[in-house]
Amino acid sequence: MKPVQGIMMPREVYLVLIEFGQRHEQAALELLIPMLRRVFPWATVRGAVVDNALAADAEVKIDQEIDRLSGDNALHEFSGWDRGLSWVEQRYAPAPDAIVVLANDTVARADKRDRVRDLPADRAAAASEGALVGWVDEYPRPVDLFGLRLRQWVDTSLVVAEQRTLTALGPLARSLADDEIFADDWRRIFREPSPLSENYRAYLRSYFCGEPGDGEFEHRWYGQEPLTEINVEAFKMKLRCVFCEHLLSARARARGIPLVDIRPMPLAIDPLTERLRPCRAEDM
Repeated sequence: MKPVQGIMMPREVYLVLIEFGQRHEQAALELLIPMLRRVFPWATVRGAVVDNALAADAEVKIDQEIDRLSGDNALHEFSGWDRGLSWVEQRYAPAPDAIVVLANDTVARADKRDRVRDLPADRAAAASEGALVGWVDEYPRPVDLFGLRLRQWVDTSLVVAEQRTLTALGPLARSLADDEIFADDWRRIFREPSPLSENYRAYLRSYFCGEPGDGEFEHRWYGQEPLTEINVEAFKMKLRCVFCEHLLSARARARGIPLVDIRPMPLAIDPLTERLRPCRAEDM
């Protein structure tokens, strides 16, 4: 690695981009590759595009350093990333301090494009100091999920970290028992008692289904719609992925891994010393 103003810059950067079909592939690569070359100018950028819509065991070279692979859509981007990370490890055997960038093709959307294009180099460099780097979102109050506590998390449309950090936090796709989470009655959706705190369940129902909350968390999902017997299974799949996203940051915090926000005006990140209840190693 090369030092830049006291920061050791990586020689290797590996991108794992997830898509479902190739409609946004070119736009995402044209956004991500120049950004990575800007923030890691001494590094070689290699990696894979994992297309979860490809059913066959496919592997196609896109250019000299990027291959397209068939994916695993069992848990959407999270199982796809596990597939891509395994391929990168087998193909390149990244050094523990190599930078790994996880992204999905939603980075090409208008609401996310600027945050990726303008990623500050000093924030990206924090990955080399052991941080999990990305756009940080937050709840008004801490929530509990599966024995861990969370208030702030990295939006997993773009995550920058060292290889050893992601290895410590993997796998990214977490198989969670539906019968411990979801109720038999679709109208309630969540089972009680629950491994999810009451306020977490309320935030999720408000965000995804538009149910009235207590007014402290007013954010809404772009695809929000009332829960019905017809769409409940689709909501369950979305929630499984949200749990994977939130557990990544919750596990990081439980292990003392800091979050670094890439917003132009970054959020104040909660101190690690105040963070959480103990993590059960056998669970997470």
